[in-house]
Amino acid sequence: MRLGLALAMSIAVISSAAADTLENSFGNTITITLPSGASVNYHMNPDNTYQMIANGSTVSGVWERGEGEVCLTPSGGGERSCTPYVGDKSVGDTWSQALADGSTAIVALIAGR
Repeated sequence: MRLGLALAMSIAVISSAAADTLENSFGNTITITLPSGASVNYHMNPDNTYQMIANGSTVSGVWERGEGEVCLTPSGGGERSCTPYVGDKSVGDTWSQALADGSTAIVALIAGR
């Protein structure tokens, strides 16, 4: 699923500093703007669940973080996708992230849901 991959790709390898992107996202929104202009929102939860909202639809699933990566598995048998983890983002941060196809997405960690 490209949108799941968008989040996975948005969490690229950056050395973890004082901030922790996933922990800082709890209760907030990760917004990804794809090169097409489409926007995808993610709500990550401390119980390792997430909701992806795009085009008026919501997909739920589970996330897990391991050795320098984060993985998303949509509910209902969707394909698991993993990517390196960006561990140093806080609410208010915006960054560019290269996607697997070579294009670039803009990722933001926004206060609130």
